[in-house]
Amino acid sequence: MRILLSTWGWRSHFYGLVPLGWALQAAGHEVRVASHPALVPAITAAGLAAVPLGTDVDFATAFAGRIGAVGALDRATDDTPDDTVEPAITADGGVVRFADALLDDLVGFGRSWRPDLMVWEPFNLAAAVAAAVLDVPGVRHLWGPDSSVTLRLDPEPVLGPLAGRFGLAAADVDLAGVLTLDPVPPPMQVPATGPTRPVRYVPYNGPAVLPTWLHHPADRPRVCVTAGTMMAGAGLDDRLDLPRVVRAVAGLDVEVVVLVEPAQQAALRPLPGNVRLVDSPLALRLVLPTCAALVQQGGAGTTMTALGLGVPQLVLPQVSDQHFNAERLAVTGAGTWLPDARTADDDTLRALVGGLIADGPWRAAAALMRDRVHAMPTPAEVVPALVDLAAGTRS
Repeated sequence: MRILLSTWGWRSHFYGLVPLGWALQAAGHEVRVASHPALVPAITAAGLAAVPLGTDVDFATAFAGRIGAVGALDRATDDTPDDTVEPAITADGGVVRFADALLDDLVGFGRSWRPDLMVWEPFNLAAAVAAAVLDVPGVRHLWGPDSSVTLRLDPEPVLGPLAGRFGLAAADVDLAGVLTLDPVPPPMQVPATGPTRPVRYVPYNGPAVLPTWLHHPADRPRVCVTAGTMMAGAGLDDRLDLPRVVRAVAGLDVEVVVLVEPAQQAALRPLPGNVRLVDSPLALRLVLPTCAALVQQGGAGTTMTALGLGVPQLVLPQVSDQHFNAERLAVTGAGTWLPDARTADDDTLRALVGGLIADGPWRAAAALMRDRVHAMPTPAEVVPALVDLAAGTRS
């Protein structure tokens, strides 16, 4: 069987598809990953075959002034209307720009290669339209809690022009595909619409090197602090005073490991003696098993990686989907969050992290959620169902 995975925008969007790509490939199926040329290094580094299509779109430019318009203060005061449209997915938003740059080549490649199944991640408008044009069954693979339930997407202005290129209407395009693969266990996930199948979240955070200091347990509780990859890439890393957060956490009797993008490292120096700033490839999946707690920005990949490893979390969200992820994490009891970290003093930050590393309810809930993640079917166990789906739809 031929499976075409499609990803857009940013490498963390692709990371959630990698374990399924491995499972499909290991089962003997032909797997290709179609995306913008800039994502080719990330795709090939994961051991999957990349198909560069369309043109690149600068992430920061596409989403400047748009992403996260519904933010902490709006949510905290309930001033956001129920029908708010996230600017990133309006007809002139960044998500549409990425789709516009990819769609024509994606359809062209699909007509030539003729996949039996297409798989994409959330808000990948080009893949959903291409699946409709090619009449190929499509599967949406969530990367975390489904934040789309908080948004109202107007199909006609957003999807209509894309589908219209190929003689289709917006109503002919199903962004959720015929099946959604959901890696989020209850009670963290929101109710799904349409057919859904659970799949275990297997963390992949890019290429990694295991350093010698991780060969042995830490001498004291280890706390990981990270700001993810998207905020710096979108030019939004100034929304969180990360140096202050690091120094506040370092005031505890802990070892602090800081994972940030290279461009963010200079602003953190000088550092307290109990802070280790990582400057080599070190994926979260390697360091978190040695950690007593995680302090992070609320990205889906970061949140799900810690959830699957049973690490209690403090989330300091900066944009709308991060607030949503933080809210869903808090429902599980496996962590907590601050709606606006800018108003939290150092003592508050230290008290919360101190509570996370203690042997208390947050740690017990994190262990419970880890067990629930591990009880879900692996990507390899989901492959036969995808094969049957493709065969049944074709017949």
